[in-house]
Amino acid sequence: LNASVSLAQRRVTVSVPATVANLGPGLEVVGMAVDIWDEFTLEFADHFSVEIRGLDTPEVPRNEENLVVQGAASAFKEACRPFPTMHFICEHRIPYDKGLGAASAAFVGGFLAGSVLCAEELRHLERSTELRHLEKSTEKSTGRSNSKEGFDVVDCSAPTNASGVETLLEAAIARGWNPGNVCPAIYGAIQIGINTSNGMRSHRVPCPHGLVLCLFVPDGQEEETGLDMELVDRQKAIFNVGRVALLINVFSTQDFSKFQKASEDSLALPHIAGKFPYIKGVCQAALAAGASGACAAGYGPSVLALLPGRTGDALAQSASNQLEQDVAKAMLKAAEEKSISGQILIAKPCDVGAHVVAQKSALGPADEQS
Repeated sequence: LNASVSLAQRRVTVSVPATVANLGPGLEVVGMAVDIWDEFTLEFADHFSVEIRGLDTPEVPRNEENLVVQGAASAFKEACRPFPTMHFICEHRIPYDKGLGAASAAFVGGFLAGSVLCAEELRHLERSTELRHLEKSTEKSTGRSNSKEGFDVVDCSAPTNASGVETLLEAAIARGWNPGNVCPAIYGAIQIGINTSNGMRSHRVPCPHGLVLCLFVPDGQEEETGLDMELVDRQKAIFNVGRVALLINVFSTQDFSKFQKASEDSLALPHIAGKFPYIKGVCQAALAAGASGACAAGYGPSVLALLPGRTGDALAQSASNQLEQDVAKAMLKAAEEKSISGQILIAKPCDVGAHVVAQKSALGPADEQS
């Protein structure tokens, strides 16, 4: 009896950041990763189940319609592998359906975790296939069969290349989500999603250290979809192109005195203001309280205010903390005047996108030959 022992991947945990798409004028193109994280754990199991933890999210499915499940299933499908029975644990910290990329984060997390587990299965499959080829060669040379009765051989003629990051990007974009959410969820930092002849590609923009994000997340308001595909006024298009160029320059030069001008938008703002009339007042209140700029998070309903701070000596950081509190109070008050309640989340941009945070392997036999 010849045997080898290997570590079989049985469980994996991944973390995916929240995202703010558009940043004003960068519709369906620009987005930023935010330091608020959802965590998803996948493990092989005897029975399918989905466990939801964290934020109260009754609207999140507990069945095969769950986006983490669908992301994992897509990863196995891309690798031409059957989808196994799994247990899913979803730890939600990103407010759901609030314009902060929770849906795309769930799919990205499921796909990434599924890819890790699937790659392990593929390695075992390759070892089993190599062993079967060796057995066939032995049979031909000795005239004896080493096969066990009922031994099943999996057909590996179909492509089984492991899914890469670009495959994940394309799979998420194909679901119809805003590239301004998908790209930074995968790659982190600030990303520019570009649709090319070879598919979607993403490019990183430098994200300075010390920025603070003050997010107003309203109660009882649901995420708005993007704009309908239609021709737009030429002058409005030129306006947005110029603002996007200025927006990228603001982050590249770290001159945030121009952020408010750079975050202006002439295409989506009428649509957003009609759906969420309180957003304009909340943005104005943030500016009056000292924020460098404010805009809708994606197409709403949340609002992002940007503050350059948390750098320098203790006095400078204390002043920054006071500014955060002033801006937060002003945003809440402006929303309350429109009869909109909500909460404030203080966060920062993050350089890191979706990543594996924990893995668990089981020691066991990999291949046997008798």
